[in-house]
Amino acid sequence: MVSDTSKPVTGGGTEEQVLGDFKISDDLFAFSISPAEFLTSRPQIHNLIAGTIVFRSLFAAPSGPNLETLLIQRAASDSFALKWEIPAGTADLTADTSIAGVAVRELWEETQLRTRKLTHSVGLGLPDDVSYLTLEGEAEDARMDPDLNIFLLRVSGLTWAIVTFIADIEDNHGAVTLRPDEHLAWAWVSEDEVKEGRFRHGTGQNLEFVSEAMRMIVLEGFRVKKEQGTAQK
Repeated sequence: MVSDTSKPVTGGGTEEQVLGDFKISDDLFAFSISPAEFLTSRPQIHNLIAGTIVFRSLFAAPSGPNLETLLIQRAASDSFALKWEIPAGTADLTADTSIAGVAVRELWEETQLRTRKLTHSVGLGLPDDVSYLTLEGEAEDARMDPDLNIFLLRVSGLTWAIVTFIADIEDNHGAVTLRPDEHLAWAWVSEDEVKEGRFRHGTGQNLEFVSEAMRMIVLEGFRVKKEQGTAQK
């Protein structure tokens, strides 16, 4: 359960003038260190990617609120072309002052949404008897880190630390603005759409993620968010 208290963090990095200050829950204090410091302590990890899962609630009486999460579609010219993902990106080791700040910066750069607070970290949600996930395509396998609630992804022989947070944003109805060189489209999707791998609106096209690990992160995010809402009632 997240503490009621929280710590303000300066955005830092190249977007400090845009990010301003955001808060993190006490449970996320371990992610206030810089990516450079983290990687120095973990030489087996090549680099770090941090991202955010953003939710909005649709109140549809009488069934109550329905959660949707924001996904963005990669550009046709990029790797994992036309696949869907959460807003995320690679740490800038010369500029980012905290791991949490990487996620906040990437959310701003990719969607122009401002973070108010990071509330939870999100892992893969693997069953207790499963230690790793074998993947197809460019990504080889994923496994949870033994120390932090992050997962380690093997891609082309390199290990990447993948850090994911649930983010409360300043305006849940704010406009999403993409960088066209990186992403083609955005969509708010339900948990059922993620599970089914298909959009229910429009043409009902397939919802294909960059990897099975990404899909699992999003589903685990829904679980954590709903558990958070239950704990606050």
